[in-house]
Amino acid sequence: MRVFKSPRFWLPLGFLLILISASFIVPTVYPELLEPGPPYLKDDAGKIIADPPYTMEEMKPLGSDKLGRNLFYLLLSGAKYTLLSAMIIALLRMAGGFAFGMIYAFLPDWARQMIKGIGDTFNFIPLAIIAFVLLTPLQLAFEAEAMFSFRFLVIEVFVIAIIVIPSLGLYIGEEMKEYLKNDFVSVSRQIGASKYYIIKRHLRPQFSRHALVMFSEQISQTLYLLIQLGVLHICLGGLKIAEFGILEHIPEYFSYTNEWAATMSINIQMVFLHTWLVLTPLLFFAISIFCINEVTRFLKEVLLEDNHPVGEAKPLSKQTPPSSMFDDPFTFTNRSREEFH
Repeated sequence: MRVFKSPRFWLPLGFLLILISASFIVPTVYPELLEPGPPYLKDDAGKIIADPPYTMEEMKPLGSDKLGRNLFYLLLSGAKYTLLSAMIIALLRMAGGFAFGMIYAFLPDWARQMIKGIGDTFNFIPLAIIAFVLLTPLQLAFEAEAMFSFRFLVIEVFVIAIIVIPSLGLYIGEEMKEYLKNDFVSVSRQIGASKYYIIKRHLRPQFSRHALVMFSEQISQTLYLLIQLGVLHICLGGLKIAEFGILEHIPEYFSYTNEWAATMSINIQMVFLHTWLVLTPLLFFAISIFCINEVTRFLKEVLLEDNHPVGEAKPLSKQTPPSSMFDDPFTFTNRSREEFH
């Protein structure tokens, strides 16, 4: 396909693939990079000059967290959980959304109106609030050690995917319903085409290109949602709470996965004292979302808007078209004129 030959497609996608690959390779080859750093730093005279969290000047390249761990390697290790989870969530959304949309498109009008009315009502509720309500009991169970971190992550992925399927399915179903009003689809129905035939021959070819673009869009939207949930202390893999207060409640959060939203959530209380601890995970989110949006924009141009920025168009033939192309199509030949009379 022409789309796979463009640097506009491979540059942002390649950056994300390198980031995910490094997220698997670096912690495996250099596990010591994720261990807690020194409890304090000394100058040449042996005087203590700093303690965690270290700034970017004190620990290259992006400073450290409150345990002295290098923040860059910490975020690099968590990239696989954040990006791969977002891709899986987007894939589940697309599968469920298209299944819901195809069922919705073939429902009778009264059923569609009822489902649409219910769906429009829930569209006014922020998804972060719905996810927070559904996942908070699971977070409490995780804190009580009634659930493993990986199991909690899997449940979170399914919950975050499911809450979007109804609204996405309604959107896809409305588009399919409008497409089914075309004359060629009506003719297929009149000559006895089944619903399976219509889906296979009409809907699937039309919406397969849209699916690729929507999949990329859903990854970006998932990353946006993960940021919002991170502010609410709902993170992939869960957060462990350790109590450091003696006379007052001072909770400290820790994550097994070190995914980006968790890293931001853990340090959210220090945003005014150590701003880089929150801005650095947000920067990783922003760069990833930018790359995905660039891929989405390119796919829209090529697949939906019929623009072909990749490669040069073939030059038009300079050969003179045959004279028959300019003949009046309704001019009778000698033979046909005689037969007509």
